[in-house]
Amino acid sequence: MDQVLPRENNYDTTINIIGGLRDCGLLYGAIESHFNKDDSLRELISERNEFNLRTEKSRTRIERAINESFLDFKSQDHEDLIQSIFTGNAPLHEKQLILLWQFTLSNRLFREITLQVFIKGYFSGRINLTKDDIIAYLKEFLVQNKQLELDWSESTISTLSTKYLNLMTKFNFLEGARKKSYRHTNISSESLVLFLYFTQLYAPNSSNILTNDLLPLSFVTQEDIQDRLKKLSIKGLFNMNFNGVALNIELTHSFKGICNVLYGRP
Repeated sequence: MDQVLPRENNYDTTINIIGGLRDCGLLYGAIESHFNKDDSLRELISERNEFNLRTEKSRTRIERAINESFLDFKSQDHEDLIQSIFTGNAPLHEKQLILLWQFTLSNRLFREITLQVFIKGYFSGRINLTKDDIIAYLKEFLVQNKQLELDWSESTISTLSTKYLNLMTKFNFLEGARKKSYRHTNISSESLVLFLYFTQLYAPNSSNILTNDLLPLSFVTQEDIQDRLKKLSIKGLFNMNFNGVALNIELTHSFKGICNVLYGRP
């Protein structure tokens, strides 16, 4: 049950571009430059060439992909949240989760591969995630969605699968060179609170976290989520109500101010 987001009906291959970046540090710098009044993403990419790209065409392609993937905001609240995270005191491992959740919001193909393949394997206790797993999913997806008329060749499917695995390795959710293994993800209390803000951005008209499609990306099991959220709500970080069926969350801090609450002012 997908929510309505910009470009929601589109499946594109932006994964290939983002997955081809050398490391996540480039993305952190790109996002920070967007919020720096003395800098810009264009200056970082085209003038200083911090991505070390040889052609103007490559620079333009990277700039567009980053804008669409990480700087595409659904509302002012969304922009305020990202700005406070990347210009504040959020630690590195939390920013890696934010990159995952942000790309999940902005890119439908990345979201569906992550929910249907990556996270299902993670919670099933699998050790490895393989290129063949992604390829099999994409081929079945194309068969079931012929009406989309996605003209993806075998080469495109293979590249998407490789770049997806590379990207999740750079995000630190997988490890290994040729053989990719799952890394266990421990989500902190602060990250879990921020995750609630992303779930509201994804489904602004529903407060029931149990029916939110993104819930598995909290990396907390269904059995543990109520207990963890209850402890955080007691601290006054948000309001929670469970009626035996719905676990409703009411955010009590602004998108702009939540990072100050969690990490203190920079």
